[in-house]
Amino acid sequence: MSKRKKRNQQHFVPYVRGFKPPTLATKRSALGPVEDEVFYSFTGHQSIPKCTSEDDWLAQYDEEGQSVAQFKLENPWFSKRKLKYMKQSFVSNGSTILEKYPSGKLFLLPIGDLDLNLTKLANFAETYLGVPFSVLPTLETGVDGGKVWVKRGDQRRYVQARVAENGRFQINVTAALQEVRYHLEKNSCNSLCVIALTKYELFETRSDLFVAGMASGNQRIAVFSILRYDPNLTFSSEFWHDVRKVAKPMSKIKTGRLIFERSAKLLVHETMHLLGLDHCIYFECVMNGSGHLEEDFRQPMSLCPICLRKIKLLTDCDIVNRYEKLVEFYREFDMKKEVDWVTKRLNSFS
Repeated sequence: MSKRKKRNQQHFVPYVRGFKPPTLATKRSALGPVEDEVFYSFTGHQSIPKCTSEDDWLAQYDEEGQSVAQFKLENPWFSKRKLKYMKQSFVSNGSTILEKYPSGKLFLLPIGDLDLNLTKLANFAETYLGVPFSVLPTLETGVDGGKVWVKRGDQRRYVQARVAENGRFQINVTAALQEVRYHLEKNSCNSLCVIALTKYELFETRSDLFVAGMASGNQRIAVFSILRYDPNLTFSSEFWHDVRKVAKPMSKIKTGRLIFERSAKLLVHETMHLLGLDHCIYFECVMNGSGHLEEDFRQPMSLCPICLRKIKLLTDCDIVNRYEKLVEFYREFDMKKEVDWVTKRLNSFS
């Protein structure tokens, strides 16, 4: 074999013991019967990728997958009983989440300044999911005397955190979730879920370098850090507080677009978990899991047919209108790969 062929040959590692890529029959069974088959065609959807690193998601975790039937059977949002601690109006015989909770909204809570267009981020998630998505006022955060505080109304409240000599700090993820829970309860008249994003890093235990975030599906809350989405920063593999800027940074416009794209994908992925979708093992899909950032970054923004069917059942979104609005958004943010993909999907419907 020539040296060129050796260089081009990709190295794969085995899936974790017990995991087997789903067959075509398994995928069809997971989708189940559908009326509008053109919307759920498998054509153009790539199978779950092979692992290229021992740290990849499916090299570490054996996930069974969630069929459409399982999603509908096990998902509490379809229950004829009102969810625990929900204070808003409820219609037991409703078919979709908004029929059951007519005033329901999803909320984005910024912890600290995110330097993102939060309105557009929420609008994207609303289009993607088919559920109203609003932005809550930014939760002010700062450091005083080596202690980290967050602001509730006019009051500063100290939270569990760790502060380094260089001024960098990380917030304990459980403490951050408590703040998210407070805002869920504060907006209990219409809040379905609240998901917080922050540029501050998070940790759970002293030994953690960092944690990406945490979700509590039963409590309908989640919090995630987007600091590591910045391509102009490097992070020490040994010291959590050692964060440096790269020698040749990306332009401000490209940086902003990239962080926005990564944050948008994170927001819809984690919100769909709160809405009852498990990780997808059937195709390349925004609901694939990830074992590390590189794997996260290379995963698509799109939903596979099985996960699209779940969102359709949950929200009764207009699939064509959804794609038409998404392609406009992708064009605005110069997401060429996504523009091409959605355009091909729309063309396949005609």
